[in-house]
Amino acid sequence: MLKTSPDLIKDPNIHQKLNEKQLSYDELFHHVDKNNDGKIDVDELIELLEKTGGETMSKKRFAIARHILKHGTGSSDASSLTFQQFADYVLKQEKKLSLVFRKVDASHQGKFDAEDLVFYFNKLGIKLDLQEAKKLVEKMDQDNSLQISFDEWRSFFMTNPVILETITNDPHEMLQYWRGASYLDLGDSPYRTPDDALIEGGLWWKNLIAGGCAGAVSRTATAPFDRLKIVMQYLGSRHQMSVISGYRYLVKEGGVKSLWRGNGINVVKIIPETALRFTVYEESKKLLKSIQNKDLSTETTIAERFIGGAIAGFISQTAVYPLDVLKVRFCLRRTGEYSHWVDAVKRMYKFEGPTSFWRGYVLNQIGIVPYAGFDLACYESLKRLYIDRHNNKEPPIYIVLSCGAISSFTAQLVTYPIALIRTRRQGQIVPLPNMDQSKAHPIVPATKMLKDIWHNEGIVGLYRGLVPNMLKVIPAVSISYLVYETVLKAIS
Repeated sequence: MLKTSPDLIKDPNIHQKLNEKQLSYDELFHHVDKNNDGKIDVDELIELLEKTGGETMSKKRFAIARHILKHGTGSSDASSLTFQQFADYVLKQEKKLSLVFRKVDASHQGKFDAEDLVFYFNKLGIKLDLQEAKKLVEKMDQDNSLQISFDEWRSFFMTNPVILETITNDPHEMLQYWRGASYLDLGDSPYRTPDDALIEGGLWWKNLIAGGCAGAVSRTATAPFDRLKIVMQYLGSRHQMSVISGYRYLVKEGGVKSLWRGNGINVVKIIPETALRFTVYEESKKLLKSIQNKDLSTETTIAERFIGGAIAGFISQTAVYPLDVLKVRFCLRRTGEYSHWVDAVKRMYKFEGPTSFWRGYVLNQIGIVPYAGFDLACYESLKRLYIDRHNNKEPPIYIVLSCGAISSFTAQLVTYPIALIRTRRQGQIVPLPNMDQSKAHPIVPATKMLKDIWHNEGIVGLYRGLVPNMLKVIPAVSISYLVYETVLKAIS
């Protein structure tokens, strides 16, 4: 018969009310026992560790799983846990949770608040400011009292029994898990802010490789949507082009293969752009925290993520911007116009000069701030909505990606007119004075271009190409997710 767990709430009615949402040992066991064979093996423990993000190193995940089996069964050769062994093991860890709770609850009132949390971690030499402590309390607070009871404490950590021993033995691990929190290439979203969890712990290179592969495959798969979007943005109302008629026009002009025109350059720029964004974002966060005299281990605030993301987007976009212009030129070119990308670079430099590679740059950089703002605000709101409706559980990867896709699309919707005018600028052929002017386009200021589009085409003109851009969102996210997970597991 199972022992009752140690509880600091004396009133049985309050205890029962707060524990209505708490998983029983039986439910916990079946949550881990995926194949329902009545026992928990190493693979099932490792799978839970992978999903909940408790430990990122595969060797450590295996070591943790073996450790749980050893201590749960009392044998180093055990290959699985029975229900009774699992329940006994969890009960031991629950008692440890109780001891940690008593230490946080310095006033011994059976509950603690944000100030108690700051005092506890600072006493251990771990810097935690009050603002972040309040956010941590909000994650755990089920009755909106701004104070944490043992039932709420237990409910928060007991949803993931495999990490109990790790977090009760190491306050750093507890804080990291508590903070909780995947950067994937969701298509052409140049200003996306990387997720903190993917650049901490020295694992950024794995996520860079996985994200690069995912971006390359997803961009290649959705390249026909991207090319049609660029063509529709550039041509505007000069050609009454729908999605179907647009594809007919492109296939008739250059064959099916032409739908992937410009994709090679689009793929090439993924790794340098992503690597710079990761690096600059991380350094920007450190700089912002040092300016505020904050400990580098404190949770990054929304304002810090916004500023860091804007800086990272600004610098990474500057580094790869000529490639972006080259991609647009390839998407707009006719069959046989360039023999290869080197030929295109030489001809642009000779015929139009070095400034042709930076046409539309200012507009591109202006779009960073509103894009980053809307993207981040929407992403954080959707993620918080999921957490609030699922008892403070961190969202799984597919939910994070869905939030990212929706927020990215929302931000693109807001900044789309800027992107459209930038594309028209990038596609403009403005030859040097001493060159052939037969293909020249007059240089039109961005403000006049905006007025002309509004006057001649209305608001629809500012959103030319939006439909193919919308059509690529779901396949891009789905493909990115599958490739990202596959590559990350392979290199881990």
